[in-house]
Amino acid sequence: MADLHLMDYNESDRADYLAVVASMAGADGQVSSEEILALQELCKHFVLGPDARGRVMAATTPGTEDLEATLKRMAATDLRCALTLDLCSMAWQDGQFQEAEEAEIRRLAGGLGLTDRQVSALMHFASSLRQGVNPEQGLALLEASGVPRNALAMSGTLLGMSLAGVGVARQALDTL
Repeated sequence: MADLHLMDYNESDRADYLAVVASMAGADGQVSSEEILALQELCKHFVLGPDARGRVMAATTPGTEDLEATLKRMAATDLRCALTLDLCSMAWQDGQFQEAEEAEIRRLAGGLGLTDRQVSALMHFASSLRQGVNPEQGLALLEASGVPRNALAMSGTLLGMSLAGVGVARQALDTL
C-alpha cells in the first residue's frame, strides 16, 4: 500500500469519500448539530470547493447520493479502511451508536470489500478513540484482522482529532 493521504486524491474523489461519510450522519434518521459541524470541518480540512461541500452536506439526506457506484470505485483504492473508520466515527458524533448505524456501516463496508472481522475491529478502534483509550490494543486487533496500520493514516477522524489536540489520536498516528 502506498503511503498516501486523502489530500493526494483529486477533489472529486475527496468529495466522494466525504459524501459516503456524510451519508452515515442520517443513518439513524436524524442529523445532529455535532454531525453537521464534523462534516463542515472535514470539508474545510480537505479543501472542498462550494459545489463539493454542497454535495457532501446533501448526502446527509438518505437517497440523495448514489453510494453503490461510489463504493464500487472506492473498493479498488487504498481508502476503504480509512473510510470505514470515518464511518464509525461519524456514527459516534452524536454520542450514541445506534443499531441502524451499525447495520449501515456493515452494508457500506461490505460494498468496499471488507470482511466482518475487519469491520468489527474498525468499530472497536473507533469506540476506543472516542473513549480516549490507549490505541495499542485496538491497533493490534486491526492488524490481526488484516487491516494494515498505514491504511488508517488517511482517516479524517484521526487527523482531525490529532489537530484538535486529542492525545490518543496523536498517539495512534505516531504508531501508524
